[in-house]
Amino acid sequence: MIKQKIGGRNVNTVSASGSVADMTALGSILEGELTFYELKFEGGTSANPSVLNAKKFSVGKKYLSGQRKSASVSIPHVKPTKSFAEIQTAVIGQFDESFDSLTKCEYSNLFYDKKEA
Repeated sequence: MIKQKIGGRNVNTVSASGSVADMTALGSILEGELTFYELKFEGGTSANPSVLNAKKFSVGKKYLSGQRKSASVSIPHVKPTKSFAEIQTAVIGQFDESFDSLTKCEYSNLFYDKKEA
């Protein structure tokens, strides 16, 4: 796996497997700062939970003019014991308000929750 940073921001994770030479060749065509990770295992039913606790939410900031800037965040699995209030506590003031801003968000809203549906 290759983590790619452009302009100091995490841009992409490239999932690829191959020999060291293959990964080096792939890295030579990618732009930015690259970090290579060795694949240890891919998981399976014993490594993955039987039910994923996926969360999708927005983070953003509302300005005095009424304008809002926001971004959506998807997390494939959070600990089953964690509530959305705990997620909000972790992200508000820590996450950026949007993808093109360094201003921290001041709110977070849940998009959907399978447990509540």
